[in-house]
Amino acid sequence: MRGALGMFFEKISARNLDNIPQSGAALLIANHPSSLMDAALLGILIKRPIHFFARGDIFIHPLVARVLNALHMHPVHHHQGGRQTLGANKESFKKAIELLSAGELVLFFPEGSSHIEYSLHPFRKGAFRIAFQTISLNPGLTLPIIPIGINYSHPTNLFSRVWVQAGPALITNDLLDTYQHHPTIALKQLTQRCYHAVQNLAIDSRHLSPRILFLALDTWRQSNYAASFSSTHQIEAETAISNAYPIWWQQAEEPLKHYEDLLLQAGCTPATIGASALPKTSVMPLIIGFPAAIIGWLLNALPLILARHIADQIVKRIDFYSWILVSSSAILWLCWLIFMAILSFSFLPSWEAIAILFISISTGQYCWNYFAYYQKWKAGQAAKKLPTTELTNLQLACEKVLAAIQE
Repeated sequence: MRGALGMFFEKISARNLDNIPQSGAALLIANHPSSLMDAALLGILIKRPIHFFARGDIFIHPLVARVLNALHMHPVHHHQGGRQTLGANKESFKKAIELLSAGELVLFFPEGSSHIEYSLHPFRKGAFRIAFQTISLNPGLTLPIIPIGINYSHPTNLFSRVWVQAGPALITNDLLDTYQHHPTIALKQLTQRCYHAVQNLAIDSRHLSPRILFLALDTWRQSNYAASFSSTHQIEAETAISNAYPIWWQQAEEPLKHYEDLLLQAGCTPATIGASALPKTSVMPLIIGFPAAIIGWLLNALPLILARHIADQIVKRIDFYSWILVSSSAILWLCWLIFMAILSFSFLPSWEAIAILFISISTGQYCWNYFAYYQKWKAGQAAKKLPTTELTNLQLACEKVLAAIQE
């Protein structure tokens, strides 16, 4: 799965994950922009085993529930699920308290359900009630709560980027006395404290237009400004732009609308305008590497095409799309590789079978990198085809947007 994620995303950047304790109990809370993809990313990036609590409706099928439990995933239900979910939640909460009491790492997504909009939903109080109950049952236990922000540059596009950053630990113990005498007040205070901690790490429109924020950040990501930043500084810059959104949105709204209209008229994207300002992407690597890329495509395309078909057909919610595509691609490609190995070793000498498998894997990886390079070259070609006046107007409009959001 690590390899599949590494191929789906152009870059996976992490920051301040050393805020997560290397041992002992801790409660992780994160925003939830991409269903099971969020849990998979954290499971790979964080070196300790994590127990995840996810929405209960994905555990309905017994086989799926068994697989998820094996991956340290446990169900938690919304009250909208009816009276029958209340008893199930008691078991889930009991399990979480047991895990924390045993010094484990537990992750909750307090928004309750995933969504792709750059908008942080209100937090449910279940995870924070668990925190108070855990320290109440374990006198002397210090339980840190670690806020985490997960940000995707695009919810479904191949070669998109993801940034994961952790904030300083929040300690629940200072509210324990308040919880014992006024639990409702303590829960509200802790929930708000944790909400604001995650909000400072996640891209959030703060009740304004998520669409405008997405377009502004998409414009910034394709610019020379972003290209000159390291991964860490990109996280800092995007978070700063998001946090300042209530300040700059009014002055940027009109330039963004004008820029968006020009893009629609030209039939291009911010990536095209960004490519026009970057050094020319040479066509020679595409010409020289074409034979190897074709071999890689022929040997590896079937499982990937099938995975894409599965994702397109069965996914009804866009926040599940990337996870279904990545997981089905990884499973189908592994099955395909095993099938090729069985076939090769059955009819060919061992050295030839090994050679075929090596060629398949190496050219498959090369083909994927080739396609990523082709996308960048294609954006540059699209920019070259724009009339000079139209390109100049787009570049000027882009600069006005960047100036507005960075003031």
